[in-house]
Parts: sequence; C-alpha cells; structure tokens
Amino acid sequence: MLGALGCQGRCGGAGSAPAAPGALTEAERRALPGAIVFLSERAGQKDVWRVTPDGQEARITSAPEDEYPGPPSPEGRSLLVVASGEANGRVFQQLRVQPLDGGPAVALHPPRTRARNASWGPDGKWLVAESDAQGFSDVVRVQPTADAVDTRLTHVKEGCFEPAVSPDGREVACVCSGEGDPEVYVYRADGTGEPRRITTFYLEDRTPQWSPDGKWLLFVSNRERRERVYLVRPDGSDLRVLSGEGFAGDEREPAFSPDGQRVAYVARHPDGKSRIWVADVAGGTPVALTDGAHRDDMPAWSPDGKALVFVSEREGDTDLYLMRPDGTGQTRLTTAKGADWLPRWFVPR
Repeated sequence: MLGALGCQGRCGGAGSAPAAPGALTEAERRALPGAIVFLSERAGQKDVWRVTPDGQEARITSAPEDEYPGPPSPEGRSLLVVASGEANGRVFQQLRVQPLDGGPAVALHPPRTRARNASWGPDGKWLVAESDAQGFSDVVRVQPTADAVDTRLTHVKEGCFEPAVSPDGREVACVCSGEGDPEVYVYRADGTGEPRRITTFYLEDRTPQWSPDGKWLLFVSNRERRERVYLVRPDGSDLRVLSGEGFAGDEREPAFSPDGQRVAYVARHPDGKSRIWVADVAGGTPVALTDGAHRDDMPAWSPDGKALVFVSEREGDTDLYLMRPDGTGQTRLTTAKGADWLPRWFVPR
C-alpha cells in the first residue's frame, strides 16, 4: 500500500475533472505505470507526496522538518528522504529511509551539516551520499539501516559531491574539487584502487549521471562560458555536447530515457522562462517539447518511456504536468495551492 498517510489535496479517480482539449485522456493516464513522488509546499512546509498518473494523491511524510524526496529504492518499496531543519542554531540534514507502506522512517545517521545527493546500489542493499561526518564533503557508502557506519570512498580535502552509482554497481561517478575546480571522476564502489579522472577543464563540470546501460555519462559544464549538457564515455573518450549546434539557452536537468536512447533536458532563458527539449544520444537536432512561454523544468520519464512528468508555472502556481515524449498531450496533474516540484517517477512493487 503506497501512501498510507492518506489522501489529501486533490484526489483523482472517477470523480476527477474531464481532460482538457488536447490533454491525455483518463484511459491513457491510467495505463501509465507506477507513481510519482514529489515535494509539495501545500501544507505550509516541505513534505513528500505521491500522485498516480490519473491524479490520486497521498501524503508520504509529515515530520516537523522540511523533507525532500530522494531516489526510490530499486525494488520500489521505500524512498530516500532528506530531512532539513535547525537545531542549536545550526542547519542540519539527515538521510532517512521512508517505507512506502506507511511505516516509520529510519534515520541512517545523526543530524549533520551535509547529508544529501544519495544514489542507490542496484540491489538496494547499500547507497552512496555526500557526508561531512569525517571531512568537508566526502562520498560515503552506507547501508540503509539505523545508525549505519559510513565507509569513505573519497579522501579529497576540497570535497567530492553528487555521487551516482553505475547500473552494475561497480563504480561511482562524482565531482571532486581537488584540482582547484570541479571535475568528474569515477571511483570503485568497493573503495579499492585509484579514481579515474574523466574531465580535465579549468571550469566547472558537475552532476554526472549514468546511462541505463552504463555506456555513457551525462554531465553539465560551463566550459563554453554557458551551461551545456555533455556526453562522455566512462573512460573519458567521445566527449561531445548533447545538443550539438542546437543550443537554445543555458542547459540543465538532463534525464536519460529508460531505454537510454534519448535525453530530456531544460534550456533556461535570460528572462527566467525555460523550455524542455529532447535529444537523441546518437546525435541529430534536438526537439522542443514545450513552447518556452513559461517556466517548464525538472523533466522525469515514466518507467515505460511513454510519458514525461515536468514542473510548470503556466497556470500561476507551481504544479506537475504530464506529456507524451513528443510534447503533445500536456496535462496538469496537481492542482492544490502551494508549490509542487522535484518529481521522481517509479514503479512500486
């Protein structure tokens, strides 16, 4: 049972409003798999909620601290949550595993200044995250249990950040600043051996992400004095810009499709508006999915690749929307007053 804390806000289903002209039909939405967890501010603070593609909502967390959705576990039965609050005049973060059957959250460690950007191992028995328990910012490996012991994978005084576990669980890509600026490195997930440096440029490279087959890494860089999404092989070869000559604004928030053949990303304009695009990994001209007349952000693919969820302010509030991968069928999904953002789409099991 997902979302046992109850249905609040707008709960879809048989009584929900009919689809707007051009929107996804109710039958089409019901056929989409899984559920979407997201951050909502509708209750006066930041909590994690979930919504099904046909609009049925439930609140997942309700702790006194702000709580942000991290990645769902590989088996889809729990969710990594980042709690953020203040104690003794200091801001703290804490990683918690929230069972999606409504059970109590499990705190992985005491509150600390840095605990975020978690990534699961493929078997769900371990994860990596940023931690300042032993240094300024280390990538650590930890089991998803109460008061788990951190194992440091990185030992860089200037810090390592934004870890991502490879699909086979053998390696961890991250960003380290030991050479004076953020660069992408790959470490062994068991903590042995020397890291492999992937990028070598004097400006910032960040947010590495593996393709589903492990054959590519995505990252964002300002090496052209503007934000762009790049592709590179895990050995550092075949580096290229994802959008080629199709630059249309500062690029960010890339997301691989489940089959690894396409990447959705956001192009931000100087006026603050943004547009969602999709590009083929094999190359070619990117295709715009939204019109650029609003602020459209944070695309995430459905597990079957047949839809995208994204965040938009087009109707005055910040809400989640659905669309097909070609940009058609744009459909408002959440309507409660208060910002809804940071969507993550997965299949509960």
